[in-house]
Amino acid sequence: MAPDLWLYFLAVLAVILLPGMDMAYVMASSLSGGRRGAVSSVLGIVSGGAIHVAVGATGMAALMLAFPQLSRAMLLVGTLYLLWIGWSIWRSANDTPAQNTQTPLSSGAVYWRAVTTCLLNPKAYAFMLALFPAFLHSNGRSLVMQVLALGMITAATQIVVYGTVAALAVRARDLIRARQSLIARTMGGLLIVSALLTATRAWAG
Repeated sequence: MAPDLWLYFLAVLAVILLPGMDMAYVMASSLSGGRRGAVSSVLGIVSGGAIHVAVGATGMAALMLAFPQLSRAMLLVGTLYLLWIGWSIWRSANDTPAQNTQTPLSSGAVYWRAVTTCLLNPKAYAFMLALFPAFLHSNGRSLVMQVLALGMITAATQIVVYGTVAALAVRARDLIRARQSLIARTMGGLLIVSALLTATRAWAG
């Protein structure tokens, strides 16, 4: 792999490994939905990442950089969305098994929520605005080939990292299934804290 692609991989890996909205959502979906929730959430995050790459390559990142209010608007919407999901999960901890008659989310619903979570993640926009444009041009590849290479690296890295998180969460779910209330409060609180911390850092930056 070319040196510039290695550098991009390391940059993407560092960003993905930082706990944030995407990782918290994958964990929550895997714990609540098992393997089906795990697969659907990871695929949704990967799809959202592909859209981020396409947006960055078409100049939308430059537009958002020129008009910071667009970034702030996305930041606000993303934070509110994750707070809503986190609060919903937190409240579900109060339901006893007899009371909890809510139909589990379908794979499609988990997938589209994951796509939305990724698209509204301010950490992703910070990366696309600050680092992604530096990797768009390559002496040895055309713009199209470079974008495809960057997109494949992003997707592969997301699959490995979030897939590992999902697998560990599913295993934990099987081991402590009796403590559903604790899981709900933990994951709901994690989503809420993650949304607030990510928003605070992105707003300050």
